[in-house]
Amino acid sequence: MSKMLKASLFLAAALTVSACDSGTSTAAPGAKTGAAAPAAKDWTQTVVETPEGGFRMGNPDAKVKIVEFASLTCSHCRDFHKEAQTSFKPNYVKTGQVSYEFRPFMLNIYDFAATKLAMCEGPDRFFTWANELYMNAETWMEPFTKLTDADIAPLRNLAPGDQIKGLAHAGKLNEFARTKGLPGAKFDACMADQAMFDALGKRQQAAMDTYQVQGTPTFLLNGKKLDGVANWAALEPKIKDAL
Repeated sequence: MSKMLKASLFLAAALTVSACDSGTSTAAPGAKTGAAAPAAKDWTQTVVETPEGGFRMGNPDAKVKIVEFASLTCSHCRDFHKEAQTSFKPNYVKTGQVSYEFRPFMLNIYDFAATKLAMCEGPDRFFTWANELYMNAETWMEPFTKLTDADIAPLRNLAPGDQIKGLAHAGKLNEFARTKGLPGAKFDACMADQAMFDALGKRQQAAMDTYQVQGTPTFLLNGKKLDGVANWAALEPKIKDAL
C-alpha cells in the first residue's frame, strides 16, 4: 500500500475534501396471431462485482467496455454520473452495446467511508447508493467539512477500519445512511470491515501502477486509458467510433 493510502496520513489531512413497446394486433377476426415479441433486455439491471474490485453494469459481452475510475467526492465524477443517467446508460448500456464499470478511486479519507457505504449491500445496490451519494453530495459532505483536528485526534490510534467507522460517525454519515434505509448495525459493520479497507487500498495502488491513474474521473475504453477525456462530451465520440 502506498504512503498516500495509509490511514494515519489520511487522518492527518482529513480536514480537506478535494459527481418494449407492446403492439396492438390488427389481424382479421379468426386469424391466428403470432406470439408477442419478447421485451428487449434492459442491461442496466445486470450488475456484478468484477475481479478488479469494480462494479460492472451491462452486457459482459458488449463490444465496447468502459471503465471509470471515480471518486464519490469528486464533482467532475458527479457531473458525469448525472449525464450518464440521461444519455450514456439509457442509450448505450441499456441496449447491451456498451458495458460500464465503476472502479472506486479514493481522493481522501471521506471517500473510503462513502465507498464502503456504497459497497455495503453488494453489487445489486451499489449503483443505487452511488446515486444517493452523488445526488445528495452537499448534504452528506457538509458535516465532514466542519470537523476539527480535535474531533479526529482520538481516532488516530485505532485500527484503520475503526478509524473509518469513527470518522463516519463524526461526520454523521451514519445518519445519512439511516435516512436511506440502512440499519445502524449494518452500517457499522461495513465501516469497520478491515478486509474491505485493505482491498480498496491494494486496488487503488494497482490502478496507479497499471494505468497511472492520478485523478478522477479517468476512463478506459476496451482496456486502453483515454487521456484528456474527463466528461461525457469527450467520451461519447470515442464510444461511437469504437461501435
